[in-house]
Amino acid sequence: MDQVTVEEAGRIKRELLGVGDRVKHQGRKAVPLQSTKSPTESHHRVYRFRFYPTPEQEAQLNQTFGACRWVYNEGLGLRVKAWEQYRVSVGFAETCRALTGWKRSPRTSWLREVSAPVLQQALRHLDGAFSRFFKGSGKYPKPKSKRRSRDAAVYVRTAFRWVEDPERPGTARVSLAKQSAPLDVRWSRALPAGELPVRLTVTRDRAGRFFLSVLVEERIARLPEVFLPGGTSPKAVGLDLGLASLVTLDDGEKLAHPRLLRKYEKKLAGLQRELHRKERGSKNREKVRERIARLYALIGDVRRDLLDQFTTRLVRENQMLVVEDLPIGNLLRPAVGKGRRRKAQLSQAIADAGWSELLRQLKYKCEWYGRTLVIVDRFFPSTRRCSACHTKGPRLDVSVREWTCTACGVLHDRDVNAAVNLRDEGMRLYWLVAMRTPPGSVAPSVIRASELGDLHLAA
Repeated sequence: MDQVTVEEAGRIKRELLGVGDRVKHQGRKAVPLQSTKSPTESHHRVYRFRFYPTPEQEAQLNQTFGACRWVYNEGLGLRVKAWEQYRVSVGFAETCRALTGWKRSPRTSWLREVSAPVLQQALRHLDGAFSRFFKGSGKYPKPKSKRRSRDAAVYVRTAFRWVEDPERPGTARVSLAKQSAPLDVRWSRALPAGELPVRLTVTRDRAGRFFLSVLVEERIARLPEVFLPGGTSPKAVGLDLGLASLVTLDDGEKLAHPRLLRKYEKKLAGLQRELHRKERGSKNREKVRERIARLYALIGDVRRDLLDQFTTRLVRENQMLVVEDLPIGNLLRPAVGKGRRRKAQLSQAIADAGWSELLRQLKYKCEWYGRTLVIVDRFFPSTRRCSACHTKGPRLDVSVREWTCTACGVLHDRDVNAAVNLRDEGMRLYWLVAMRTPPGSVAPSVIRASELGDLHLAA
């Protein structure tokens, strides 16, 4: 198809796609955009609280979740149709004008019962998904499913009322758009007093629990620097992630793998068999599904709490943390052919360990509190290199937990030796970067060996 002119594209959008003209702000004078850059010490931080809606609030939230999902899918269909049939590009502004037409249509007039800024945020999420796809950092957007997609709605500042409680600083009475009564929020911790949230996100998980995520702009104080006793070198710790022990430190400390899926596997298997026996669409099947969802929610809560406490302690006690760049996505790929059952069990154990969540928490906590996270290259032989004499030994099977160096005769624990090697390599990379950092500048919070080019190969 030939390239479409601007006039023809406008006609197609107006007559064939139902996108109205931009007439609301044509007579308004242009105003320069104000800078929204935050101070260096400020970070966006999310506080998550559980709340218990009334039956009326729950019904209104169910309608909001469904409307957000419908608008997202309708906007996706509009953009796909515009490009595939007419070779016309439709962006966020055009989908917002189309939303106005959908609300005026008799068939979809029920969209008026939902806050307009909330529906516009669903279209903004769609635009962000397309932006990530065009940049190569995401997949092509897919329609949202009622059964598989997460129920969520985003409320910007014009879509909620926030009245701080003077008797309990850090808490507030929160009222959402299209609702008169405030939410019954269980404030498990205090928010920064006097700060108006940037936005609120209301979610419902598969277990039927409602959560309120409050995004605030907070100035987080950096922790005091930690040095080795009697020196100026930063205190570093090497972390070896594994399955026998979830995390092994270079001083020999090991965090036991909780193996939560194995702990509840018999109960899960029984519930799955019970679910299979129930008739599809029946209330009894829905009851069993909720029991399964609540059990998985319990497993996820315990895992996140364990990792959160452990990573916070590591960040507070050390100035530099060193981990290995693990290809977790490749390790979780399904196996095909011989040995696929054993590979499936290995993938389940890796998913149960929560390595991705542990690394995610380490990254943002190091950035917040002024620590440095060094990610060593995945091909670094941390396991089979002797930490005493640096002799590289043969490959070791996963079942070998201890081995003796043939050069110096030192007996090594497999995981502790790997953690020590990671710490030493991380220190070397840190000083390579520190020597090339201009005076007065702060070292980056994350140093990745794969991004240093040939620098990390220097002696």
